[in-house]
Amino acid sequence: MSKVTWPHQEAKRLRGIASNSDKAIIFETGYGPSGLPHIGTFAEVARTTFVIKALKEAFPEVKIRLIAFSDDMDGLRSLPENIPNHDTLAKFLGMPLSSIPDPFEQASSFADYMNGQLKQFLNTYGFEYEFYSSTQCYKDGIFDQGLKKIMDNYTQIRELFIATISKDKREAWSPFFPICESCGKIYTTRVVNVDPENYSLTYKCDQDNFESCGHEATTMITGGKVKVGWKIDWALRWATFGVNYEMYGKDLMSSASMAGKICTILGGKPPVNYKYELFLDEKGAKISKKIGNGISMEQWMKYSPVGALLNFLLANPNKARQMGLPILPKIVDEYIDTLRKPQNNINHNLWFINSIQHEYEVSNLDKNEISYNLLSNVAQNLGIRDASLLYKYALKYDSTVADNADFFRLLCEKVVAYVEDYEAQIVTEPLEIDKSYSTYLPELIEIIDHTDNFDALAGEDIQALAFIIPKKYDLNKSQWFKFLYSVLLGKEKGPRLGPFLGILGKESVLSMLRKSLK
Repeated sequence: MSKVTWPHQEAKRLRGIASNSDKAIIFETGYGPSGLPHIGTFAEVARTTFVIKALKEAFPEVKIRLIAFSDDMDGLRSLPENIPNHDTLAKFLGMPLSSIPDPFEQASSFADYMNGQLKQFLNTYGFEYEFYSSTQCYKDGIFDQGLKKIMDNYTQIRELFIATISKDKREAWSPFFPICESCGKIYTTRVVNVDPENYSLTYKCDQDNFESCGHEATTMITGGKVKVGWKIDWALRWATFGVNYEMYGKDLMSSASMAGKICTILGGKPPVNYKYELFLDEKGAKISKKIGNGISMEQWMKYSPVGALLNFLLANPNKARQMGLPILPKIVDEYIDTLRKPQNNINHNLWFINSIQHEYEVSNLDKNEISYNLLSNVAQNLGIRDASLLYKYALKYDSTVADNADFFRLLCEKVVAYVEDYEAQIVTEPLEIDKSYSTYLPELIEIIDHTDNFDALAGEDIQALAFIIPKKYDLNKSQWFKFLYSVLLGKEKGPRLGPFLGILGKESVLSMLRKSLK
């Protein structure tokens, strides 16, 4: 009997809700748009979708909604490093992300651009979701009733929260963060008085977190005039939308606990939660959208089949996993190993992968030995930057490649893109080549050109052709091959030349040699 996957185990936790309610089951994922979307953002949506798929398999008639919520009314606390001209944002520190100009100059605000990036790649993968903007929820009054409940229970919420913070911060703490109507900042204000009967408060912009303006005013708590602190905000969402299920990283355990208690105070029922471990880069550091370490979504899409990313996310979320460019081949090969396993039940990873993104059909892959790691090594060492040529090598290495041609052609395209970009990051010393050997290149070209059966020759026979010139003119064989490697690979050394030229084929070899003469 096969092992039950974690998404099916999570679906079991929702059986009671699914079988006893005519209402839609609400799933939520949260996104902080202070930096470009990264794998952690995507992972939460993908993993949540896995649970949704498992639940739908058990309860086909159940209605399900997935809310993708952007906390775009949050203030900019620091300068993200992975965006252009980030220094220009310094004067906007402390302001809501939706009030800051877009540094990419493509959208109406910083938040709008980042939200667009989020929706773009969620749409690319065909996820079904409803997008909600924090700014719009506050300004359109969606949160107004919840905000009033927070004011109605001000003392209870305050006493609950301040018990978890240091004594020196307790006196000034308030669940509300007014937006200064003078300077537009949110983290420079403090509440000096509340008026529960009128649902208003008085604030002063005098906090030194960021440059404050000293303005003092009274404002309503509704209509987008204030925001609540994010732990309160999380509870506000749960209560307002009636969220039934949400995942979160282990660094948010205490926040989730607090949000659950506050959600109950607001009259809501805390959702079923699932805690997952964080992703690490290849050095073991937590990935961050601020510094852009790990692998970006753009890189995943460029270097890896979609299925490999989804397979990566189907691994046990309670174990921290590393991801980064140096270990990408290993991650993709784990996916290829998954493709090689029998696919006869819903607990197989491919059941989930294909339910989200069905890229291609594969069959009899268990008989094949080609791996991403092998192809990337070949492309690097042989200097192959042509996906069709790499595919030709793969076919020559293992004839069963032809049984899954579409898959391996795609894999070769991804490998070439990976090698081109990854190698570009490696600093190499300039080649020191004796260019006098170019004098003999036309004769080598003529030898190869007049070898009619070149493509049918064994590697050793082609190697013998390359030796004709140095033998004839008594050249330094080492320097001669060093020169040829520089012409063909842009390197001082490489794989055994004969077999390599055989893989390239006569026309490609002649083209590369003739090009070097120009």
